[in-house]
Amino acid sequence: MNFANHVDITARNHGGALAVADPARELTYTELSRETDAVASGLAELGVDPGDRVALFLPNGVTFLTAYFGAMKRGAVPVPINLRFDPETIGFVLRSTGASVLVTSGRFEDAVADRDVDIEHLVVADGDAGTGYDELVDTEGRADVCERRSNELAELLFTSGTTGRPKGVKHTHGNLAANGWGYVRYFEFYSAETVGLTVVPLFHAAGLNVTATPLVLVGAENHFLPAWDAETGLETMAGRGVTTAMFVPTMVIDLLEFGTEGYDLSALSHVIVGGSPMPKERIEAAEEALGVTLLEGYGMTETTPAAAVNRPDQDVRKAGSIGPPMRDLVDVRIEDPETGRAVGVDEKGELLWRGDTVTPGYWNDPEANAESFVDREGETWLRSGDIGRMDEDGHLFVEDRLDDMIVTGGENVYPREVEDVVYELDGVVEVSVVGTPQERLGEQVTAVVVGDGTVTASDVESICRDRLADYKVPRSVEFVESIPKTSTRKVDKVALRERFGGDG
Repeated sequence: MNFANHVDITARNHGGALAVADPARELTYTELSRETDAVASGLAELGVDPGDRVALFLPNGVTFLTAYFGAMKRGAVPVPINLRFDPETIGFVLRSTGASVLVTSGRFEDAVADRDVDIEHLVVADGDAGTGYDELVDTEGRADVCERRSNELAELLFTSGTTGRPKGVKHTHGNLAANGWGYVRYFEFYSAETVGLTVVPLFHAAGLNVTATPLVLVGAENHFLPAWDAETGLETMAGRGVTTAMFVPTMVIDLLEFGTEGYDLSALSHVIVGGSPMPKERIEAAEEALGVTLLEGYGMTETTPAAAVNRPDQDVRKAGSIGPPMRDLVDVRIEDPETGRAVGVDEKGELLWRGDTVTPGYWNDPEANAESFVDREGETWLRSGDIGRMDEDGHLFVEDRLDDMIVTGGENVYPREVEDVVYELDGVVEVSVVGTPQERLGEQVTAVVVGDGTVTASDVESICRDRLADYKVPRSVEFVESIPKTSTRKVDKVALRERFGGDG
C-alpha cells in the first residue's frame, strides 16, 4: 500500500487536530490531507508520472512535508537533498536520480541554479523562479492516491557523503510502514496526545523517519525548526508544550552548555538520542537538566532507520547502550570484519542487519551493493560499518565506526573508548578522538578537546594512563574553540583528520 494513504487515514480520525507547524505556518490534519492532494494534482498537471523522481531541496518546515507526501501520493519518489551539499554534489544527486521536478524555496534558488542538469520543472516557495509553490497547489478536489505495492520504491535518501560521493538509499513503502509502526509500538509515548519537536534535518532518515512520519501515523502534533540553536529549541519546547523530541548527542551537549534554567519543560517526558553514541558521562546530567527519560537508539539510512532502541518500559536501561534490537523488525549478526566469523557475547565485531526496515539496495550503484550486502548461510545481510557488541542481557553497544578505528603500532584503538575516559574530566565540554599520521607508529591517537579553560593536556594524558593501555593514550592533545559538525550535527572526523593530520 502507498504509505501516503496514512495522511488521509489520520485526517479521517483526527481531522481538526494540529498536524504540523513551523515558524511561518501550521496545518491541521484535514488541511494537510488537502494540501498534499493539491501537490499531487499539481505535479500530475506538470506531467509527473508514477515512478518519476521529485527532488526536495527544502529546510525543515510544513512545505517539506506537503511536498514529500504530495509527491508520494502521485506515485512519484521524493528525493530529499542535503542542504549542505556543495553545488557539484547537488548536481550529482539530480543527475543520478534523473529528477524531473525540483522543489525548493527562494532562499535556496542560487544553490540549485545551473547545476548542468535537465530539470523539467522548478517549483519554488517564496521565490520568483519557475513555478510558484502556491501556483502548484492552486487546485481543488481530492486526488486519487496512486496505487503502490509494499515492495515498490517510496523514497530515496542520500547518505552524507563525508568519505566519498553520497549513495542513494532506496526505501520501499513497506520499509516506511514497518519503520513508522515499529517506532509507534516501541515508543508508547507516541500517540494523538504527543507534541513533537523535529529539528534534526528532514533530509536525514532520523528527522524524517524517527519523528516526522511516525507521528503522522498516530495523529500527533509536530513542530519543525528549520535550523538548530539551543535557545530556539528551548523556547519552542517551552512555548509549545513539547512532550518528546529527538536530538543527536551534540545537540544535547549544546542544551547542557546553554542551560535550561528559566524554561518550563514540564511537558517534556522523553528525549530520543541517535545518530552517534551519546557520551555516557552526560546522560545523567541531561536527564536531570531536561527532566526526562533519555532513550538512546541506533539506526542507519540503510535501515530506514529503525534497528535498535531503548524502550521506556524495559526493565533495565544501561548507560551507553543503544538498547536491544527491534526484534519484530530486524535481526542482527555480529561478526569479525576480517573473517566473517560470528563473535560471542561481549566480543566486538561488525553489526550486520536484515529485516523489514533494511533497504533493498542502493540506487544505480552496483559497486556499493556488492560491498554492503553479504551472504551468510543463504541469507542476505547488510554490513553496517559499525563495530559493536551484545552483552549477556541482549543489549547492544556501539563501540565505533570501522572506518574510524585507529591502528597504531599494529594495535587497534576504538576512539569512543578514549573519548568516554576523557569525558570523565571536569572542564571537558566536548572531545573527539581521531587517528593522525605518525612516521613510526603509522597512526597516533589524537584527542581534540573543547574545554572550559581549566583542563590541560597533562590532565587528559594522566586520566587516560590511569584507565587505558599505553597504546590507547593520546600522543597529541589539541584544544579548539569548537569541533566541526556535519549537516546532521555529527562530529566531522574527516575534517578533524585533515586539520590535525601532520606527522607527530
